[in-house]
Amino acid sequence: MHASFKIATQYFLSVIMNKDSKLSYCDTKYPIILVSGLGFHDQNRLLNYWGTIPDYLKQHGCDVYTAQQDAFLSISDNAIKLKFRILDILEKSKKKKINIIGHSKGGLEARYLVSKLGMDNHISSVTTLGSPHQGTHLADMVLGRIPLPKFAAARLVNLYAMMIGDNRPDSLRAVVQMTVDGMKKFNDEVPDSAKVYYQSYASHVNKEYPNVVWKTMASIMKDYEGKNDGMVGIESSKWGNYRGIMQSETATSVSHGDMVGLSQFFGNPKFNAKAYLADIIHDLKELNY
Repeated sequence: MHASFKIATQYFLSVIMNKDSKLSYCDTKYPIILVSGLGFHDQNRLLNYWGTIPDYLKQHGCDVYTAQQDAFLSISDNAIKLKFRILDILEKSKKKKINIIGHSKGGLEARYLVSKLGMDNHISSVTTLGSPHQGTHLADMVLGRIPLPKFAAARLVNLYAMMIGDNRPDSLRAVVQMTVDGMKKFNDEVPDSAKVYYQSYASHVNKEYPNVVWKTMASIMKDYEGKNDGMVGIESSKWGNYRGIMQSETATSVSHGDMVGLSQFFGNPKFNAKAYLADIIHDLKELNY
């Protein structure tokens, strides 16, 4: 009886310890805000940008929020929206700072917010995932090869944007800003703040990727940017402390959409974006951010 009681006690303690470990894995010093990129946003139920990722992170102890950005607004205009969203979160959470994780264009908006909107005292870290810091040739190609006149095409995109919830989309300006020349100008005008920790992640689509659509896009982009995720080159994704390529044992090839779990768009379902983002946030916890 004594031995059985001891075994039962050890099992009970192990369950409690594992539960506590799970609940504290993403418990960072400051809250996390997820900032979406171009094309979709986190307020649309049918095409929710982050899907179940916020719920998963909360289950692991993360005080996490989404930015509620517009899908087709300029970097500067979305950064202003982000500023007021963050100030509201900080007031409610009683925290002095917040950690930003920005995917694609969302990472650029985070950088603009820190540098140009006087928010560096309120931002602990900026993590970018596949953000085109040196621009993306895809934007140049879209602007140079659209069969319709640019303004006509932009009106069609803006119509779609309003259908999914944008109030005043500006798709043409948003795409122009992410061209190679556009980002050269951006980088000259938007310096980093010494008060904020910057880190970045990239991904890439290789011959092992399970879908031909992303492989074709990556192949076209490779002539311009080398290895890439189908939309942004690895070299362009690097900013601050470059942490490497996002991949896992089950998914060695990850597309631009897979990084944040958008695998429904011909993606790689073997990549667990929720677990990977939890690991990123756990690293921020270890760094005391």
